[in-house]
Amino acid sequence: MISPRAKLVIALSVTCPNALATARAASAQGAADPGPEPYFYKGYDYGSQALYSPLWVFLNRGYDVLQDRAGTRSPFQQEYRQNGETVGRNLLDPFPAVAHRGFGRFFREEIFPLSYTRTSARWVPNYTLHLIGGGTTYTALSEWFTQHDVPAPRLFSAGTLLASAFLNETLENKGVVGDNTDAIADFFFFDIGGIILFSFDWPNEFFSKSLIIADWSLQPSFTYPNFDLHNQGNYFSVKFPLPFYPRLRAFAYMGLGTLFGLSYELDEQYSVSGGVGTMATRLLPTSQRNADNDVQFAESAGVFVDRNNSLLASFQITNVQDYFLKFNLYPNVFVTPELGMWAVVDKSGHAAAGVSFTHMLGVGAGVGTLNH
Repeated sequence: MISPRAKLVIALSVTCPNALATARAASAQGAADPGPEPYFYKGYDYGSQALYSPLWVFLNRGYDVLQDRAGTRSPFQQEYRQNGETVGRNLLDPFPAVAHRGFGRFFREEIFPLSYTRTSARWVPNYTLHLIGGGTTYTALSEWFTQHDVPAPRLFSAGTLLASAFLNETLENKGVVGDNTDAIADFFFFDIGGIILFSFDWPNEFFSKSLIIADWSLQPSFTYPNFDLHNQGNYFSVKFPLPFYPRLRAFAYMGLGTLFGLSYELDEQYSVSGGVGTMATRLLPTSQRNADNDVQFAESAGVFVDRNNSLLASFQITNVQDYFLKFNLYPNVFVTPELGMWAVVDKSGHAAAGVSFTHMLGVGAGVGTLNH
């Protein structure tokens, strides 16, 4: 005896022979369609993308300023409470601090590109690291959460980004108990601004396909014997294909300092890049009334190898006492499956080295101490 459902299928196949084929094709297409291609987080199991995770982003962005060499690198010896209270108070009620500084000076030095001296061009990292770097990180984290089946990926991405931003501003406050207009500008205009801007498709299209940006942050590791956090830092590569020779690209490596140079495509996947420039070595407070820092720089040069814009290895020389030589080899490059390696040597010959683990959300362990 034929069931009613079977009769319906037979009737459809007789009267509408294309209906079942169309339905099957649509079903197969829906099952095979992976959705839109990610802009920044591709899910590669090699290089810097193999370490990418919310914790990796939080450590590199949140503790980025510990590179300034002005104090301990231990996350457990920072003045979180006093500095956090100052930053929180300024963010909850920003208008008195901006009024004390002067609205004209605030917008001229921190919001709009209208000041150009070393001490007044405070808007530069706001655009490069907070607006663009933060915006691409927001999209990449959203893609990470989506690919790991986390609900509300944009909400979790924004939360991770803003938490790391608050931590970074807390550490940059450096004991100020008064105004912190730097935190106000960074947080409201550029961190949140980057989230809003990169919620649209066109900035993601531009910065992933025309002016190509990738997260080339370091491999943060806790080291023995002081449990210091070494080899952390939030960095981005920027590539722009030259119209007269597309395999050759203008190149920048930006973070706590900037290197400029060229990048060359060896083939469809691999590229080698090099640049020279300066890296910020110290952020010295110049006022106890407002969180103003005098940034000191040192000469630096670096060479980088990447595969599909996922950083495989880097070597950098910087004219500083501690991180004089710095080498990073990321996971799954040669014979180190699921394991990355790094080493730094200071000018006195002291060294620190460690490994990173893909299964530890990008966090590593190391050993050694350096002279500041």
